[in-house]
Amino acid sequence: MPRWIRCAALVALALAAPPLRAADAETTRALATIKGVTKEGKGNEDAGPAWKVLVGKGGPALFPALEAFDEGNATASNWLRAAVDAIAEGEAAAKRPLPGDKLEAFVKDTKFAPTARRVAYELLVAQDESAKDRLLPGFLNDKSPDLRRDAIARELDIVEKLARPTIKADLEKLFAHTRDKDQVDLLAKKLEANGGKASVSEHFGFVTALSLVGPFDAPDGKGYLTPHPPETAKDATGVFTGKENTVLKWGAHTTADKYGSFDLNMLLGKHKNAVAYAMAVVVAEKDTPVDVRVTSITSVKVYLNGKELAGRDEYHHGAAFDALVGKGTLKKGENVIVVKVCQNDQKEQWAQNWFFQVRVCDDTGGPLPLKQKAGDKLQALGYVAETESKKGDTK
Repeated sequence: MPRWIRCAALVALALAAPPLRAADAETTRALATIKGVTKEGKGNEDAGPAWKVLVGKGGPALFPALEAFDEGNATASNWLRAAVDAIAEGEAAAKRPLPGDKLEAFVKDTKFAPTARRVAYELLVAQDESAKDRLLPGFLNDKSPDLRRDAIARELDIVEKLARPTIKADLEKLFAHTRDKDQVDLLAKKLEANGGKASVSEHFGFVTALSLVGPFDAPDGKGYLTPHPPETAKDATGVFTGKENTVLKWGAHTTADKYGSFDLNMLLGKHKNAVAYAMAVVVAEKDTPVDVRVTSITSVKVYLNGKELAGRDEYHHGAAFDALVGKGTLKKGENVIVVKVCQNDQKEQWAQNWFFQVRVCDDTGGPLPLKQKAGDKLQALGYVAETESKKGDTK
């Protein structure tokens, strides 16, 4: 072919293809639009067209979409997950394998969102089953809960099949790494069956010694938005006016429940349109980033050293483990955690529960070397006494 014809063909091809810079800019705009969606639904109208643009880009948009996942914006991540799935399906239909080496590198890179890494792992395993055996051993202590869970399940299966003399030590290692409640319970049971000991309470960092005061009045179930003096308390002192002008003081309580549950109906009595406050003192040897995680079936707020960390204004919609997560930093020495637990006026039988659990852990949900004050004593955070505890224990 004459040289001038080849040159003309290349020029024509270049003019016909969309400019790379424009394509990149379009992808960037589409991702920005999707990332702008909020959990309240703001931005959904624009997200639909942006999603179509992203999917239309095909394979080149796969990794930009994965990199855009944000653990703090689940709604946007759902849009991105759907886009990644559609892109992968399109590539499969066109018989174009996804770049396995790039997927594997992405999965290993902990700077990306755990959810995105999990999605990339699933795409990789779908076209390369051997990736499981290659990658999972390295995820026993991973920041991604899902990757960690799969790694522990795989290793537990191996440990039980081999039945090595070191099974107790093997189970202790897995127990230390696990974070999911069902796996923790399972491994604790297997460890104890093999001569070991496992404290579920200490492992999760449950607060088991605290002070309670309440009930305070919360007309029309508006306790979540109604402040009371204990919200800014620095210690368990003071006298307050509660419901029906009752005189309230802080009272010390402990729980022997391995999940750190405090039943407010039992401890304070059954009340409606009410608020109770729990205070725990946690001691750290140095400044320590922490998650303060609360489980409750009613509305709750959590404060650390007078600063509000997180809140959830929902009643009787279930009590998912770690439903509320507040992120903060413990200072060296004593730290005051206050949990505000509300109750509304629903009359249904299933709406009578009033309880909470609170735990202090790292950002993976794992234990930290902290202590809690129990009266005048210091004890490991999450410690459950062997003997009968003080008034107010739950079994």
